[in-house]
Amino acid sequence: SGRAARIVSPDAPTFGCVYFLRKDMDNFDRQYRVRIGENGAEGRELGKRSETTGRALRCQFSCEVGESVSSNTGKITLWNLADETLQLLEKEDCLIELSAGYGDDIPVIMGGTLTSVVTSGDSADRQTTIEFADSFTSARDNTVSISYSGSVNGKRIVEDAARAIGCEIRYSKSVEFPDLKNFAFVGAGKSLVGKICKKANLRWSIQNGIIQICAVDEPITTAAYRIAPDTGLIGSPTPVFESASTSDKSKNTSKRKAKKGVEAKYLLNGHVHVDDYVRLESRKITGNYRPSKINFVGDTDGEDWYCKALFVEVK
Repeated sequence: SGRAARIVSPDAPTFGCVYFLRKDMDNFDRQYRVRIGENGAEGRELGKRSETTGRALRCQFSCEVGESVSSNTGKITLWNLADETLQLLEKEDCLIELSAGYGDDIPVIMGGTLTSVVTSGDSADRQTTIEFADSFTSARDNTVSISYSGSVNGKRIVEDAARAIGCEIRYSKSVEFPDLKNFAFVGAGKSLVGKICKKANLRWSIQNGIIQICAVDEPITTAAYRIAPDTGLIGSPTPVFESASTSDKSKNTSKRKAKKGVEAKYLLNGHVHVDDYVRLESRKITGNYRPSKINFVGDTDGEDWYCKALFVEVK
């Protein structure tokens, strides 16, 4: 990784290695790129600094990604776009890709299909707000028709479905699928992937056009990102709780609180995504986690350039 160093972690031997932010990354040389275009066609890239002014168009963004299949959404506001760019945004099935980082290290935050575009203000200070969802091509919703005689493993079915809808697949370490007999399916490719994963008791989501399939409570990778005060952690992580009723309903007892995870804020890091491994280290909370939800927030002309994530414990 261009933005991370690599060390062996004695505290987490199952990780193999730990990646952590460079100290010199703190809020210096913020960079972004927004790519706009139709699938398979030449598009436009915004965000490079002008050789004349040394500045790029102002960009605000907020992207929320999660482990739910349909939870990834993004919003980008850009100032004073050229008329040619505005016309491109009016194209059917327009695709959007946002990258953000520091210096020459600008990883992809999220990509997807445009769902809404609104332009307001006058020509001197015109704002265009773009909303998009993680669904790179409409082919993902195409009907898939497959059938197998005899015994077939669920992994083959999932990979055939992914191939039909144009997605790659990543698996976590312990993923296993059951064998099925005389299996047939006609319907949306994503529905088929969900059906097989449910039979196998696996979690799955689509992250930037890639299907990620994980065993319960298992991250997608065995390498970890270290998030600590010296590597970008902002403030103190806080436990997040949800209500959980006691099992003995005959007693007049109030609802207990069950720990859901840990919420943490850290400098913008586009390399950490849902279901990655994270080694969180703070004065009060230290442990091994995986992100189940991340909100990426940035403003090239403001103070915001951070991530706010919900981490769940990896046992």
